[in-house]
Amino acid sequence: MSKTPSKVIAGCFALAAFAVAVLAGLAGGNSAVSILTRALIAMIGCYPIGLIIGMICQRVMTDHIEAHREAATMSQSSPTDSLAGTQASATTEAKSE
Repeated sequence: MSKTPSKVIAGCFALAAFAVAVLAGLAGGNSAVSILTRALIAMIGCYPIGLIIGMICQRVMTDHIEAHREAATMSQSSPTDSLAGTQASATTEAKSE
């Protein structure tokens, strides 16, 4: 299983946290050192959260894709099976009449 999507989501979370912290610090009128320190802490803290959420999303997508493939496989074999069952029941009904 590739870890790339999880890392991309984690990076997005971290950068979003950094941007929000910088904007909140600027809006609050804090000093540059304070803003960047808090933004860096927010970025470091949000990366693992994003990584966990990314792993969960990736697992859900993988499970959904596998379920879809199984359903597609079942539906491809199903029409001939159901057609054979219909023909068998029609033959049985014809014999009973």
